[in-house]
Amino acid sequence: MFFALLLAQTATPLELICVGGGAANKADIATVYGAENSGNNAWPTMHDRRREAFRDRVEVRIAGEQGRIRLPQAMLPAGGDGWFNLGKLKLSARTLTAAAAIDLMNNPRVRLDRATGAIRIRGAAGSYDGVCQGGLAS
Repeated sequence: MFFALLLAQTATPLELICVGGGAANKADIATVYGAENSGNNAWPTMHDRRREAFRDRVEVRIAGEQGRIRLPQAMLPAGGDGWFNLGKLKLSARTLTAAAAIDLMNNPRVRLDRATGAIRIRGAAGSYDGVCQGGLAS
């Protein structure tokens, strides 16, 4: 209940730290050699995707109607510090929903249960589930 009261006061900056884990979607690329008895050969490149389990923390900062999120390292594109703006930020009595603005094609959905602190992130780079605790920013 205290968590819900803190989040209700969005005019006061709020910082949440969430612990959990998930699965990141990773690309595998390999070049293989193929040959036939007739002398024909080839070096095709094989592309595959795999899911890689991880444990990490997520940070959420909300001030007024603005928000930022630090996503798990395993779900990030190369480079950057992991902090992204939260777009489409919506608060209801029970949930906070938003989309992390990574790039045009990758905007993971973020859903935070205001009563329990449970967070769920789903996107092209993978998925994450955790539990948040937090307080007012200093």
